Amino acid sequence: MNNQINESPNNYDLDRLSHALDLTVKMSREIDNTENLDEITYVDEYPLSDINKFMELMNRVDQVKRAVTKLQGDMKQVLADEFKDKAVRVGDKIVVGKPQKTWKPYDKHKVMDYVGDDWKLVVNPTFRTTGIKALAKQRVKTPSVIFESLFYAEETGNVTILPESRAPKYLQKLEDLEIKELGKPKEGVDND
Repeated sequence: MNNQINESPNNYDLDRLSHALDLTVKMSREIDNTENLDEITYVDEYPLSDINKFMELMNRVDQVKRAVTKLQGDMKQVLADEFKDKAVRVGDKIVVGKPQKTWKPYDKHKVMDYVGDDWKLVVNPTFRTTGIKALAKQRVKTPSVIFESLFYAEETGNVTILPESRAPKYLQKLEDLEIKELGKPKEGVDND
């Protein structure tokens, strides 16, 4: 077995990867046509007689899984960048691009100095933003001032793909491929 691997690792690896991809394609086609995933199996195509080949196939399937997960992540990031603060209907799906804001401490030690003995109120396992604001109120400080002096906002792209039935009503009304700006003040409304 080792000689075969050493002699032509590229062909050998490609055969294993090809087998994993073939199984993945067959499985994905059936998933689209069934409600019960437990009914789908390709056990007869697994190399059960040789544990080495079986484990190699399993590793290749895992490699395909990681590749698909990476592709999905990349594709979602493209959507998040393209549709930041927007929503678009695509068929029976609604793509909603909303940046996600994460608050990061400028200096963890400075935050812990501020929190002091009240750390149980605000640490779980990271700093709870609501806990910091509540502690500031309890200490008769302006919560937003205290909070913004200790933390900065880190914004990351985020996109949610919803079935039409789970989207907010105002987004369900979009026409196919219609784009709606999100989070913008309505025209004619005075925000002063």
